[in-house]
Amino acid sequence: MRVFQAVLIFIGLALDSFVLMMNQGARLNKLKFADSVRYAVIYAATSVGAVLIGYAISILFKDILGDRFEIFVACLAIFALGCFIMVKSFKAQAVVETVDNDFNNKKCFQLALVTSLDTLFLGVCFSFLGIGLGYAVLLSFVVTLVAIVVALTIGYNLGSSYTRVVGMSGGCLMIIFALYLLTVYMIRL
Repeated sequence: MRVFQAVLIFIGLALDSFVLMMNQGARLNKLKFADSVRYAVIYAATSVGAVLIGYAISILFKDILGDRFEIFVACLAIFALGCFIMVKSFKAQAVVETVDNDFNNKKCFQLALVTSLDTLFLGVCFSFLGIGLGYAVLLSFVVTLVAIVVALTIGYNLGSSYTRVVGMSGGCLMIIFALYLLTVYMIRL
């Protein structure tokens, strides 16, 4: 059951990157499917790197925290990330859709780095929740890849008018599952 929850939590987190790249897609003058896939691979690889770093950081705390406290900390961190994403999305200003002819792989990587900090924290949380590293890496790559391709395509074809709703939905999804996991954890005590 935790695997399904991990998928939904990661989808919630990926919606933050989705919003950023949907806005970027709305600013592109020309976008081919191959370009979307290339940008998505850059994003997904950066996301995988953040998850790996998160798992490495979690090793430092494994001996300090007990198993029960790790789950509590993970739920609290996921809840905090969800709140952060919701507030950030709520405060977001409307994007001016001016053409960005300078968007390239380097700029895509920079955007991916900016949004991968929360993915790093989620990597720590997944480790604390007992989600396997291989599964977390695969989940990170696939969900991010699909999210970015879809985001660029929607932004390019439809613009960026729904960014606030999408971002808040992702944060809300993370909050709901953090509370659910915390409730299940408390019942098991």
